[in-house]
Amino acid sequence: MQTRFFCAGFAALAAVLLAGPAGAGCVISPDGKSINVVTDNPTDEQKNCAVSCKVDTKIGVVTVACGGTTPPLARDHSLCDFDKPEVWYKKVISADDSCKSAANTAPAKPAAVAALKPGGFACRISADGKTVDAVIVNPYKRETSCQIDCAVSTTKAGATFSVSCSRNAAPGVEAVLCSHAVDGGKAVKMISGKGDCVNPEPPADDKAEKNKDDAIDPSDLIKGMPKQPSAANKADEEELKKLMDDPSKIQDYIRKQLNKP
Repeated sequence: MQTRFFCAGFAALAAVLLAGPAGAGCVISPDGKSINVVTDNPTDEQKNCAVSCKVDTKIGVVTVACGGTTPPLARDHSLCDFDKPEVWYKKVISADDSCKSAANTAPAKPAAVAALKPGGFACRISADGKTVDAVIVNPYKRETSCQIDCAVSTTKAGATFSVSCSRNAAPGVEAVLCSHAVDGGKAVKMISGKGDCVNPEPPADDKAEKNKDDAIDPSDLIKGMPKQPSAANKADEEELKKLMDDPSKIQDYIRKQLNKP
């Protein structure tokens, strides 16, 4: 009787050993005639998983591998299985599961967001990929209207997410013109875009041109001076030469000449 119980216990232990370690990705049946390749998908999105195992068999160590689509939140999802008419599979030596490897990898730290320079813009994606912020820096010294248009790639095959908005932005600081939720899938990266702000001040060249128009050109005034006797003209010319180095005095002199009867 004791021998019978011992044999039964040994058979149960052998079945556990044949099945390989928990979560190995390849599960051998208790009778050693079949093997099932399984995987887990802990995410809430459908994934394509691949499993490869090294298995000790009747003919030596072989590779058992397959892959396929795995539903969201699936556990022990069967990718494929293999049957033999006799005891064939002995032990799972090792297993590599692409989905489990990705799940066990420590999440990368988010990259630091680079500060925008004056006039710079960006369509910034949130850490979860669910929202996009349109950000710009107004390069001018006064508040003005700014606009951003950009396209962002998404995890949804063949789909892009567009952002277009405008509003007033304070000078010299990053301003969020708008924020939008991503429709379907997650945002990945900005693939194109443009952004600018309306110049609230006239260009410097226009100011210089205006000042130039307001200034009095002495040569124009001299041309318009009334004709005088030659002796008087000569005296005026002598006095004018003395004043050439002082623009403010020459302007007063010319005005006095114009006002003479």
